[in-house]
Amino acid sequence: MIIFLLTLLLITSWWLKCYTRHGQSIELPDFTGKSMAEAEQMARSHDFELIKQDSSYFVDKPGSIVLRQTPKPGSLVKEDRKVYLVVTKHNADLVSVSLLPRLYGQIFDVKKAELQKGFEFKSNIVGYMYDAGPKDYIMAMIYQGDTLISSRIEQKDYKLPKGATLDFVLSSNTGAEIPIPNVVCMTYPAATFLLTSMGLIIQEIEEDVIDHKESSYVIHQEPLYDEDTRIHSGDTVRIFLNLKKPDPCPN
Repeated sequence: MIIFLLTLLLITSWWLKCYTRHGQSIELPDFTGKSMAEAEQMARSHDFELIKQDSSYFVDKPGSIVLRQTPKPGSLVKEDRKVYLVVTKHNADLVSVSLLPRLYGQIFDVKKAELQKGFEFKSNIVGYMYDAGPKDYIMAMIYQGDTLISSRIEQKDYKLPKGATLDFVLSSNTGAEIPIPNVVCMTYPAATFLLTSMGLIIQEIEEDVIDHKESSYVIHQEPLYDEDTRIHSGDTVRIFLNLKKPDPCPN
């Protein structure tokens, strides 16, 4: 009977030890910087349960990359432990134009820094227009050919992907030489707004039958865009229009 009880006690102790993994702690791997597929493969050998607790979008990182983990890497934990992960999103967060700081009539360099810091937006100068006030103030903001903000336009409901590149037309206090703007790939309304705001005369050439000019794109321009060449206010720019967006162009 004593032998039986001792045997039963040993078996029970062994079973409890296996069941609870008493005293068996292992070092938690470092999942940060790994893709979810890689992290799951690493966790499988110790039956760790990975749980996506949160996610964030980063312009320069692909989706499903582990940013942080809880518990921290190197912690001593038992097998079957739940590990909470913060991973990158695949798609950019959308930012409504209504959430942006005031832009029209503001100093470009100041607003460029605000847009970069707050939303990771990149800012690109695409042209200038004469204004009686000081130079380098924002006259218009354009995104992929659409004018979102100007003296007459404010598309507050338009949503921009975080990290996008925004184009700006700035004020100029001179009507003399101006850079040749690049209007290829722009919509007809955006191109005409930019060219007229710079004091240029537009000559349109339709490449196909366009019933709704507002839906057309600029597929070619003369003179060609050259960042080192200047033209004068009052010069003529020929734009060639087509209903099909030229290739390659931003989506």
